[in-house]
Amino acid sequence: MALLVDVARDAEDPAYAEMAALRGGRRRPVTAGGLVVVLLVGLALGGAAAALRAGRDDRVAVRASLLEEVRERTAEVEGLERESARLGQEVAAAQDRVLARDARGQAQAARLAEVELAAGTVAVTGPGVVVTLDDRPEDTATGGLGRGGAVGDGRVQDRDLQELVNALWAAGAEAVAVNGQRLTARTAIRSAGEAVLVDFRPLSPPYDVTAVGEPGALARALTADGPGARIVDYAALYGLPLEVRRQDEVRLPAGSDEPLATTVPEGS
Repeated sequence: MALLVDVARDAEDPAYAEMAALRGGRRRPVTAGGLVVVLLVGLALGGAAAALRAGRDDRVAVRASLLEEVRERTAEVEGLERESARLGQEVAAAQDRVLARDARGQAQAARLAEVELAAGTVAVTGPGVVVTLDDRPEDTATGGLGRGGAVGDGRVQDRDLQELVNALWAAGAEAVAVNGQRLTARTAIRSAGEAVLVDFRPLSPPYDVTAVGEPGALARALTADGPGARIVDYAALYGLPLEVRRQDEVRLPAGSDEPLATTVPEGS
């Protein structure tokens, strides 16, 4: 019965009564407790916004610092590489002078030149081709599907460069480089995320694959019936721009000549 009495007496929801009072010109006085609550909420929101701004500023500062450190370290590495190349040239010149003194030394020099060419540790100049393979332009995307049905996959992948390089080797290339990175027997062409790594160096498209050899034979390798037929089909199927240019003279830099790691058996 008490519940029925309350319902009959207070049939109107208190919120409706409050709004009716406000529209009628009557306003409830703001209490000190209400002001305190509003103030605390404002301070909390302000503190949270300040913390977010401070965190964002910190992240920006850290990122800028890391980028600057990367640039500095990259410049140091490039300087050391130039110095190493200069010292290597001096050593090679001294070696040539010593070997040229007699017939035996000259024979050893000729044999050494053959080994260095095969190992890719000396610069090479001669006729050849430059093959440019690039990512698919967005405006020529063929349906938006890449290999394997993946959406938006119109990028050159590591296996594409592997196919291209192997085709040039099969056609008789004497030396090959990708974007200036000389390939040797120990060079790996791999991917890390969306980047293609050649000799553990990230490269960016377009990819210029330069090969020294007979230009006609190298160019014929990238035809429908050549050893590079599969990469030609890939390029046509996925819209990857592929261009072959014959050159009377191309120059390839020397590759890395770091010694192979050896393992010494225990007890030796």
